[in-house]
Amino acid sequence: MQITIGLIAINIASLLYLNFIYIKNLKSIHSKFTIGLLIFALVFLIENLVAAYFYLTMMPYYANGIELPAFFLRFLQTIAFLIFLWITRE
Repeated sequence: MQITIGLIAINIASLLYLNFIYIKNLKSIHSKFTIGLLIFALVFLIENLVAAYFYLTMMPYYANGIELPAFFLRFLQTIAFLIFLWITRE
């Protein structure tokens, strides 16, 4: 569970940085695509904040078998966000 929460923290940091980049780009580009990327990143940021809350407050109530699938999904999401961040920075 602690590793999953660590992955969520990495996701939140990545998404905050992505939002910073998209807001900066929006000020200079003003395109619908940039607005779409900003909204996309904001929705995932909210999702990860809610997930962190649920993991921290309700994990003892989850079934024992849910930890591994939850970890695997967060792991894939972390990889995707880091690739997205890497591409955006270039």
